[in-house]
Amino acid sequence: MIGFTGATTTGLWLSNRNQIRNGEAELQANAEHVHQALVEHAHLGQGRSSKDWSPTEHAEVRQELRDHSGVWATLWIQQPDGKLVLPNASHIKIDKNMIRAAMKAQKKTQKKDPKILIINHEGRKYLSILSRTYPSGEQLWSATKARDTERSQNEYLGWMILIGVGSMLLSLMTITLMVRRIVRPLMQLSERCTALTADTLNQEPIPEITNAPKEVRQLARTYAELMERLSLSWDDQRRFVSTVSHELRTPLTIVQGYLRRTIKRSKGLTADERQGLQTAEEESIRMRMLLDDLLDLSRGDSGQLQLNQELVNLGQLVDKVADLSKSNLTHHKLEVVNNMPEHATSEALADPARLQQVLLDLIDNAAKYAPQDSLITLLLHPHADGIAIDVKDEGIGIPESDLPNIFNRFYRAKNSSVSSGTGLGLSVVALLMSAMGGQVYVQSKEGEGSCFTVILPKTITNFKAKS
Repeated sequence: MIGFTGATTTGLWLSNRNQIRNGEAELQANAEHVHQALVEHAHLGQGRSSKDWSPTEHAEVRQELRDHSGVWATLWIQQPDGKLVLPNASHIKIDKNMIRAAMKAQKKTQKKDPKILIINHEGRKYLSILSRTYPSGEQLWSATKARDTERSQNEYLGWMILIGVGSMLLSLMTITLMVRRIVRPLMQLSERCTALTADTLNQEPIPEITNAPKEVRQLARTYAELMERLSLSWDDQRRFVSTVSHELRTPLTIVQGYLRRTIKRSKGLTADERQGLQTAEEESIRMRMLLDDLLDLSRGDSGQLQLNQELVNLGQLVDKVADLSKSNLTHHKLEVVNNMPEHATSEALADPARLQQVLLDLIDNAAKYAPQDSLITLLLHPHADGIAIDVKDEGIGIPESDLPNIFNRFYRAKNSSVSSGTGLGLSVVALLMSAMGGQVYVQSKEGEGSCFTVILPKTITNFKAKS
């Protein structure tokens, strides 16, 4: 648009300049004809001046000026004393005010070599030039009305700009419609890619795209087929994990039982043999817990995770969890703090076995990343959203950048490389708390320990009403 407007304006300027040049050439040509006639008739030049004119010669000069003047152009002679010799005005009107304005404008320029001037007089533009100066002091002038092209040029420029702007707007509308046909489906695909997770593979398939170009429709179909293949692969993986976890639990349980009985009943075991059997039992227990985590996650993905919700006395449950943990926490201190008011109930709706599993996992996680002889605290207290249980430790803490992802599967904090683990424990905790209608979050600073808080909602009234 800028280039178009610039080219149009330049074209109009060149046209106007050419008109001025043509007018100048015309005035010079008329003045030259008058000069030749004056010389041929010995009116001026060759020692003759206007002082030597007789009345007849004066009339002849005026007639000569009239012959080369017209409706548009006027020629006149200025005598040395300032008097004007004008054309014979029998057929045209001589505008003396315009003549005076032209000579005045030329005098203001103070040029030795006068050029054509554009003057404004009574709302019109005139081209004026001092065509010739004679040795005796006479000056031959000529002037013509400038053709009124400015209005037509302005109209032309206005129409060109209007047409250009209209064409540009039409082009923008056309391009916008075309881009929307292409960009909108691509944006939908991009949003689906951004929101794609293992849990959303089977949800809301991509709608059929009909108003997009062929290439975009083909891309959408390819993406839908890819999602379908990923969904099938993910389903096969979950079934495999579920089946393997379930099948391995039974032999591990048998191995764990035989190891326990062997340790208890065998009397002739050496200290090294007994230590080896105890290590094998601990590892079998750890493998059993890992399989349980995998099985819980698989059931949660497939919607088959079953819970037995009931009213649970959280104070008693916390004490029970503390007793179970103390036997395993040989190198840590465990403290239980109950901050529930005396008049408030500590009952909440939960699955007691699953809630116990959650607390044991959090205590085990705290012990794993805390130094020996450090304190682990179980704190029961009221919360705005229900009843909360805090598991605090004095361990290495979690970097701030890792906190948003700490409950993701297989995710481990950057500073946890020194400790063993699979990255499944906290994801199982989050899954179980969500299934029980509760929530879990963490507060931690690197080097200052962590505090995991599980919150169970206040659903006691509703539960009693249903009962």
